[in-house]
Amino acid sequence: MAEQVIIPRERGIFDSGFSEIRLEEDLVFARSCGPTTLEDMKLMYEINRDVVDRYGYVLVLIDCRLGSTTTPEARKYQSEQLKKRIFPSHTALYGIGIVARTTVTLMLRATELLTGKSYPVEMVPDEESARKILVAARERLRQQVSATR
Repeated sequence: MAEQVIIPRERGIFDSGFSEIRLEEDLVFARSCGPTTLEDMKLMYEINRDVVDRYGYVLVLIDCRLGSTTTPEARKYQSEQLKKRIFPSHTALYGIGIVARTTVTLMLRATELLTGKSYPVEMVPDEESARKILVAARERLRQQVSATR
């Protein structure tokens, strides 16, 4: 399957949300550019759900270099979704700042306490490192999916 662009890079950078979202088969790539809003979070969950329906898992790669925080409404929505179901997935964030890194870490710990399940997210300095992590995760997730089918 060819790359599918959801939000084209040419759209430019706005005050919030994602300036770019594209699908690379089983991988969702997003470029964050400001606070992640409720609408952004809903869109990401919709896209991720579609990928999980197709492949049995989803890989998520987010460029956070221009991103900031997640709005309280978006965090609440994400928390509600994670309580319902944690998709077979692996997420790699790169270029994430200290405030966002702290927020993500707290959210991951809270999710694990509330659900008893971990949500695999790694925060690394660059895209190359993030993609290497996701290549390894892809193999692990493919094996898990094939074992359950």
